[in-house]
Amino acid sequence: MTELSQTPGGFRVRLDDEQDVAARAVVIASGVQYRRLGIPGVAEFEGRGVYYAATELEARACFGRNVVVVGGANSAGQAALFLAQQANQVHILIRRDSLAETMSTYLEQRIAHHERITVHPQSQLTSVAGADRVTELTWRDDRSQQDVRLEAGGLFLMIGAVPRTAWLSDVGVELDDKGFVTTRGSFETSVPGLYAVGDVRAGSVKRVASAVGEGSVVISAVHSHLAGTR
Repeated sequence: MTELSQTPGGFRVRLDDEQDVAARAVVIASGVQYRRLGIPGVAEFEGRGVYYAATELEARACFGRNVVVVGGANSAGQAALFLAQQANQVHILIRRDSLAETMSTYLEQRIAHHERITVHPQSQLTSVAGADRVTELTWRDDRSQQDVRLEAGGLFLMIGAVPRTAWLSDVGVELDDKGFVTTRGSFETSVPGLYAVGDVRAGSVKRVASAVGEGSVVISAVHSHLAGTR
């Protein structure tokens, strides 16, 4: 879907192929997209050394190699600890002076005492290089004003996600300050007949199981709405 607008009878949904679909109720489940870095090499090597999640699959691909994690929140800390089980060395790049402001004390302390994890404060990734996959990463250390190059097999970007809500601009639905759709108890938005579930919804748990549960619950609300608009 590329566009949503209101009509006298409900809504008009525009699809990717420019076809319009009429509906009396719409459930928004467009999710989120990982926040990306617009630096050389990132887009080119996505899936070939540049990752947005740290699972067993990615960890095995980086076995015995150096990896870099960008981000200072809990998700970055959890990824670093998990990857350190198989990687040669894990390097965490953060813009701030320390992890204390953005990460839980528990994770921060575990990272501080882990022999295979190094934190680089005031550092920003500047380029990603390789052939078939990532082989070298470069970042700028703002403290020393030096560029640091590292032979590495993986880059993990743990810098959050943004909701896919740009296509809702014409319908006037209420969003929170981060762009997520606000809802009531029945998952209905500020626009009657328009509902939101899953990661795109403000206050959601951001888990697959939770999104599936919300999708099941919202069906009853949709049925009630349709019954009242006959």
